Amino acid sequence: MTPDVNTLEYDLPVAIAGYTISNADNSYTVVLNARLTFERRMQAYQHEMEHILTGDYDRKVDADILELHSHSPI
Repeated sequence: MTPDVNTLEYDLPVAIAGYTISNADNSYTVVLNARLTFERRMQAYQHEMEHILTGDYDRKVDADILELHSHSPI
């Protein structure tokens, strides 16, 4: 089942494409950088959704390790 996901756009520092917040009600909030192009925001959204769908927010692992793993070739 796909979890509930809310999406917001804010002006973030250019180096941050987006991030996700795991909410207390088991939903998620994806925050995308409004300064980016539509295409880049959609890439960031897909990236954040992959983290949600693979259960990364349920793992007890450092976020840097999760990011390294998600960007590594298989």
